Amino acid sequence: MRDGDWLRARVDDTGRRWRCTDARVNGTLWWYSASSTIAFVAIATAMVTGEAADPRLDGARCFLRPDGYLGGTVSDSVLEVPALPGALNETFTGIVDALSVASGVRRQALWAIASDSIANRSLDVGAALGDRSLGSDVAEWLIGEMAATLPSPRFVDVGGRRFTRRCSCCLLYETSGADKCTSCPRRSPSDRLRGLEAAARY
Repeated sequence: MRDGDWLRARVDDTGRRWRCTDARVNGTLWWYSASSTIAFVAIATAMVTGEAADPRLDGARCFLRPDGYLGGTVSDSVLEVPALPGALNETFTGIVDALSVASGVRRQALWAIASDSIANRSLDVGAALGDRSLGSDVAEWLIGEMAATLPSPRFVDVGGRRFTRRCSCCLLYETSGADKCTSCPRRSPSDRLRGLEAAARY
């Protein structure tokens, strides 16, 4: 996952799937999914069991889903929760640096996606445990202990639910026939609020 040729193959595959020739868009789309997958298993195990599945890539195996997106990483090791920020930082740094070269996406944009992925997955696990505010607390702690290049997470409460106030854009709307996501930061604040209010009812 730190290999430039392998990552370029993922970028090209994403482009074929979305019929998009812009490597910047395709690299962003692939990372939007991959960073979420990497964050989820580590965060979920940390919040549920008190030990984190080790997200570091050395000694791990990764696998792809049939649609070409990252299905997950598999490691035999676990970490104490205080060690998780450093391990996630190591993993994300290696992939962000390599993917930026392979796709042309700015490192800062890739780090913003990583921040939103951590925030979203932390909220999801908190919701499963019955407390979304716990999820936002975990995200703030985790990101605060990681790299200085990682934007701080932001949250907004709408309709009795807590959502990530995203600082990143997946660029899906730049592919053929796609619109901006409900929480896209490129939507107007009023448009985004209407979408989140609708989402809060489900």
